[in-house]
Amino acid sequence: MKEQFVAEYLRLSMEDGDVVSDSDKEESDSIRHQRELITRHLYEGNLYPDIQILEFVDDGYSGTNFERPAVKRMLSMVREGKICCIIVKDISRFGRNYLEVGDYLEQILPFMGVRFIAVGDGYDSNDYEGTTGGIEIAFRSFLYDLYSKDLSVKVRSALEIRRKRGDFIGPRPPFGYRFSENKKVLAVDEVAAKYVKRVFELACKGYSTGRIAVKLNEEKIPTPGQYKNREKTQYHLLNGEGYWNRNMVLKILENKVYLGIVVNGKCKVTKAGGKQFKRGADEEQVCVSGRHEAIITEQEFLEASEVIKFRGCQRGKEHKEKQGGILLGKLLCGNCKRSLNRIVCTKVPCFICGRARYDKGSGCFDGRLKEPEAEEAVLTNIRRRLEEKCKEQSGRAESDKERGMWERSGGSLKPGGVQTKSKGALLEKKLDALKIEKQYLYEQLKMKKLEKDDYLHKMEDLRAEEQRIGEEIRKMEEERIREEEGREGEIGKQELGEMKLSRELVEEMIEAVYVWGEGEVEVVWKENMKNSKIC
Repeated sequence: MKEQFVAEYLRLSMEDGDVVSDSDKEESDSIRHQRELITRHLYEGNLYPDIQILEFVDDGYSGTNFERPAVKRMLSMVREGKICCIIVKDISRFGRNYLEVGDYLEQILPFMGVRFIAVGDGYDSNDYEGTTGGIEIAFRSFLYDLYSKDLSVKVRSALEIRRKRGDFIGPRPPFGYRFSENKKVLAVDEVAAKYVKRVFELACKGYSTGRIAVKLNEEKIPTPGQYKNREKTQYHLLNGEGYWNRNMVLKILENKVYLGIVVNGKCKVTKAGGKQFKRGADEEQVCVSGRHEAIITEQEFLEASEVIKFRGCQRGKEHKEKQGGILLGKLLCGNCKRSLNRIVCTKVPCFICGRARYDKGSGCFDGRLKEPEAEEAVLTNIRRRLEEKCKEQSGRAESDKERGMWERSGGSLKPGGVQTKSKGALLEKKLDALKIEKQYLYEQLKMKKLEKDDYLHKMEDLRAEEQRIGEEIRKMEEERIREEEGREGEIGKQELGEMKLSRELVEEMIEAVYVWGEGEVEVVWKENMKNSKIC
């Protein structure tokens, strides 16, 4: 029997938590209160004293759906039969969607034999065995769902008031600013503000966004991500590194926040209690001036905007494509390990490293790998790998086949295909006969026509013979599989020359393709395939 556990589930929504406001806390006070309440209930009721209790915590997750990491792990263990009881503070901790909660309480958990206890609601599924738990529980779940949606509407209304007032609502201040003491108004970060001014200064001099990015990297100016990481905020960078690119620059040059204007309502939730967002229409966005100090002048902002428009018209000979391409997402820079960008330049698509384009001293692949050349190199390597595997399979199968035929023929080679089939059928018949013999001996024992000692002795002989025949059948099956692999290998050799590269083939065989330079590509194979270099 599988070892079973008691699941103690604790949950708190982000809106109700206090972890974010106090960085020294590892969990919210409410989580601790829930744990103490459940522990006391288990102790006072002497429930499951000999069973290990597992704790599942979702701190900062809404109960309106079951897309929560801890509850997913817990329900996975329920499906595996490892949980015998789930205990929560109240039903709303488990979930606030009354339809989903009702399915679990009335159908899924009873079917799996899992007890459910909600301490604060005084609910124990053992008290309602064979029933749904009554209308009280269903109505209570409905109220929890209704409360959640009502709270969501109230939160949206409160946010709307803050938007119109000009409070900054984002989770992190824009680059160049920091939060003031009340976190509703932005204050200038003098160090980062110098970097923002530098971006606008270069734009006013006529630099394109790409040239600005190169210049900032040359001057070793930290990116917004690097700067936030230094300030020990919750911000993570790939390999701990970062570099300026044109999109970062463009984001700064187009942001009106540097004029002292707060723009709220750029995106909005589609419905109360929902998780989907959509971009807010321009006329629905709320702009409030004078809520914080400006970093640049309106004249600088307008000049930079004119340069962006002019440069945008001049560019356009090449553009990045995120769709199409057999190797898209598989080609990576060997130095920074980032995906290469696929750009359409004239008629031939190429792959480039975005970092090398802006950070000249990075050591990244600083060239253009034409898509046809990349595909041909990868296809050549795939053919070479498959040829090696075909040779291995074909050689091994041929050797095993000859050895097996020699052993079966007593030292003289004979055709083995038909012989193997007929011998296999004969062995299967012998197994059937042994089963009949075992049944006959059992009947003789029951009718007391056979002594117990004689029965056990004969059964032991039959089992030994059964095992010997089974082993012989197993060896024959292994040999048959090896012969088939050998035949497939021979067919595969003929088809390799006609093989064409496809997305399905790449996904099946290749984990990644690292590009180090012109003509230097490293293919990382999936599963047990080893690395191989194309030079």
